[in-house]
Formats: sequence, structure tokens, C-alpha cells
Amino acid sequence: MNYIIGTFRITRINIKLFLILSSLFISFQPHTLYSQDLDTVEIRQIMVEGIENMDKGNYRSAIELFDRGRNALHTFVIGKDARKANIVESLQLTREAEERINREDFEGALELLNRAIELDNNNIEAYKFRGSVRLVLEQRIERRRNRDYNSLLNDYTNAIRITDNRINRTARRTQERRELEKEKAKILINRAYVKMQSRRRSSFYSAIDDYSDAISYDDQNWDGYHGRAIAHNKVGDSRREVNDYLRAVELMDKYDHPLTDRERAEIYLNIAYAYADIGNSLRAFTYAERSYNLGNNEAETIMDRNRP
Repeated sequence: MNYIIGTFRITRINIKLFLILSSLFISFQPHTLYSQDLDTVEIRQIMVEGIENMDKGNYRSAIELFDRGRNALHTFVIGKDARKANIVESLQLTREAEERINREDFEGALELLNRAIELDNNNIEAYKFRGSVRLVLEQRIERRRNRDYNSLLNDYTNAIRITDNRINRTARRTQERRELEKEKAKILINRAYVKMQSRRRSSFYSAIDDYSDAISYDDQNWDGYHGRAIAHNKVGDSRREVNDYLRAVELMDKYDHPLTDRERAEIYLNIAYAYADIGNSLRAFTYAERSYNLGNNEAETIMDRNRP
């Protein structure tokens, strides 16, 4: 099963890997509560080996290493003091919530995430998961006017706050900082998506700001450009819209992002409409034709209107 949060696709295996990686990675910043003695150095090495295995595509080995690191961390922390015990319990509740999400038990996941945040209000994963779960639950409410997205924004804002603190305490131009910045970009993209759900013009502009911030932290994340293109469309800025769509497609192809013909056809059609809006009939026809050739019959009308 896939969950779509904004334009970010989360699969079961990705959630598993992302949760384990993030939990371990964030636990070993220099500013954490844990002292850098021999035990934590060994655990850090396990984590690094896990990341290296992920980079090589050895996901089974990576999961085994992350599980070893998690268990070692659990053993090291338990018994130190109540605060550290709460952190470990909070992480455990977050993992249990992830399992509930996989079973589509969103209410049960929400309850666990609430408890996780009560135990550790710096649990970034809990905030992110809770924001996503709340989004699913709000979208189940039939009447849009009865939906409340403010709590979702607060969860993502808290996640951004925690990430900012970690970024500020991390040395510049290090891999550690780059990873944190990429993580912040993902959270900003999710918050921008939530802002757009209110469908107010001011919210679209605010979403554009978030997408732009995300791109400044990670200019290789196509989600930022794709989301900003949609937001530009909502405020009638077709020139910026088409530029962002083109950049998004470029990055999708560069990193071999999987797109169905239907998804790609829809993007091409949106590009065609944007070109038509700025008076570039030739480019409008070209992208409408690409969309049509991928099976989107809706593109035929714009092809006829902009045929050379």
C-alpha cells in the first residue's frame, strides 16, 4: 500500500527504513543527551554501515544493521535516567504507530503518537507521522468546511522547529548537516501541501514560500518544484508554473523517479495549459501532443486550439 502525503509517496518499506534511519540518525547528533563514550561510538559505526548498505541497495543488510543499532541504543539508554527512558519509550510508541498506519488503523496510530509526543516533545518522527495521520483523518470528513487543518500545520511546524535546532547545532558543510537540511525540505513540502488544502489565495502564497524554502535546502527534490508549480497555477502565475513543472520533470528523469503514463500525461497537459496561458502556442501544442500520445484524450482540445 502507498500513502500520498502532499506529493511525497510513502511505501511500507520506505516508512520502515525511514523510521529506523531517522530514529538512529537523529539520536547521534553531537548535541544529544548521550555522551560520546565507547558504546555510542560503536553504535554510530553500526549506523554508518547501515547507511552505506542502503546507498548500495543492500536493504536487507541495512535493516539488520539498523535493528542492531536500535537494540544497542535501547540497552545503553535504559537505566540512565527517566528522561532518557521516556525518549526510548517515545521512539518505541512511534514504531508501533507506524505498524498501525500500515494496517490503516489511523485512529489507533494517532493515540500512540499522542502518547509518544507527551513523553518526548522533541520526537520529530512522531510529529511528522501525527501530521500525516491527521491529514488522512481530516480528508475523510465529507464536508470540506468542517475540516480543521490547523493542528496539522502545528505538527509540521514543530517538526521544523526541532530540525532547525539540530541544523543550527551541526557543523556546516558536513554530510550530517546536508541530511538534516534534506529532511527539513521534506517537512516544508508536507506543510505546504496542507496549507493548500484550505484553498484560500493567501494560503497558496504561504505554500509557495514553504516550497521555495524547501528548494533552498534541497534543490534536487522534485516534490518542491512540482508542488510549487501547482501553487503558482492557483494564483495565476503561469510563467513560474511552467518553469517549475519543467524543472520537476527534469529531476524526475534525472533520478529515474517512477511515473505511470497517466501521471506523466497529466503533468504534460498542465505544462501545455501553462504555455497556452502565456501565449506560447507551439510549446503548448508540443506538450499537449506528448500528453495525448500517453493516452490522455483531454489533451486533444488544447492541441486543436494551438496547432501550428
